[in-house]
Amino acid sequence: MRPSKGNRCGMYVIAAIVMVLLVGLLVQSQELGASNKQYEAKKAELQQQIQDEEVRAGEIENLKDYVDSTEYIEKIAREKLGLVYEDETIFKAEE
Repeated sequence: MRPSKGNRCGMYVIAAIVMVLLVGLLVQSQELGASNKQYEAKKAELQQQIQDEEVRAGEIENLKDYVDSTEYIEKIAREKLGLVYEDETIFKAEE
């Protein structure tokens, strides 16, 4: 027994709808893949920025420790304020 023309036409319509849905899913999948690549690139960039800021925070912490040291205080006292220890002798070149 052969399917009638109405059944055959209905099967073609259903096949066409399924094909349209598959094409739509394929296009959507491609768009999601492209978006995913963009997000991965942004994630890598942000990870690099985090690492850079962690390095910078370490440098700032080291500078803070140096500024609190007596070595830095003596350097600034000598260079900016012209201070010396009581037992030091200063020699200046004649101009």
